[in-house]
Amino acid sequence: MGTAIFMVLMVCGYWYTNSDLSSRIRIRRTSGWDLYFLVALYGCLFVMQGIVATGLLWLLLLLASATNNQIPALHISKHAEWHADLMTWSFLGLQGPVLLMQGFAIAFCFYYSNLAPGSRLDTSGRHRLYKAVSRANDVEGILLQCMEQGELAWVTLKSRRIYIGMIQTASFANPATANLVLVPMLSGYRDSEKLNFNVEHNYARWYRRHQISFTSEPRSAMSFRKVIMLDQVESISLFDPASASVLTGDG
Repeated sequence: MGTAIFMVLMVCGYWYTNSDLSSRIRIRRTSGWDLYFLVALYGCLFVMQGIVATGLLWLLLLLASATNNQIPALHISKHAEWHADLMTWSFLGLQGPVLLMQGFAIAFCFYYSNLAPGSRLDTSGRHRLYKAVSRANDVEGILLQCMEQGELAWVTLKSRRIYIGMIQTASFANPATANLVLVPMLSGYRDSEKLNFNVEHNYARWYRRHQISFTSEPRSAMSFRKVIMLDQVESISLFDPASASVLTGDG
C-alpha cells in the first residue's frame, strides 16, 4: 500500500512539474537532491488534496446514512452504513479509501496540469511569468530590464573581453546551453595592468556611417549579433551612454 501511494505521489509530482510552465522553469534550475524533493513536494500536495477529498466523501456518506436511517420516507436501505462500507471496501488487495485518495490525487493533478487557466498562458501571461521568475535572479532581472526598456548592457567576460550593446534574447532553460544574444555597440578588452577599457570596435559608429539599423535591408544590426554563453560571463551591468565618453572614441 505504501509503495502504491509513493508511486502516485512521485508520478503526480513529475507530471505537474513537466506540464506547468512556472514549475518547469523552476525545476530546470534545480539539481541534485533538491530536484527529487521538489517533485515530491508537488506530489505531496496532490496526495493531501486526495486525502481531504476522500474525507469529505466519507462525511457525505455519513450524513446520507444518518438521513436515510432517520427519515422513513427516504429509506433506500435499512440501517444504512455507507460510510462504514466505504472503509471496508477493497479492490485488488487495496483498501477503498486508499484507491479513492489516489484517484482524487490523479484527477487534481490532471486538472491543474492540463485544464486550469494557469496552464494555458498567452504571450502576455508568459511575459508576466518570466518577469516574476526573474525577480529571484539578479542576472535575469538585468537582462529582462534591458530587453524591456532598450537599455544598453555592459557584459564582461572571464577573458576580460567586454561587449556593450542591446540584449535581444536570453535563454536559461538548460544550464549547459544558457546564453544571451547581444547586438554590440562597442567591444574591447580590459587592460590587465590599469584595468582600463580599451575600445577595439565601435559598432555604433559603423552603423551610423553605413545607415544600418534593426530594420535596414539587406543588412541589419542583427547581422552583427553575438551569442555569448552565460558560463563565460563574469559580470553584467547596465550601461549609460550619456555618462560615458567611449561611445565617441576612435576605437
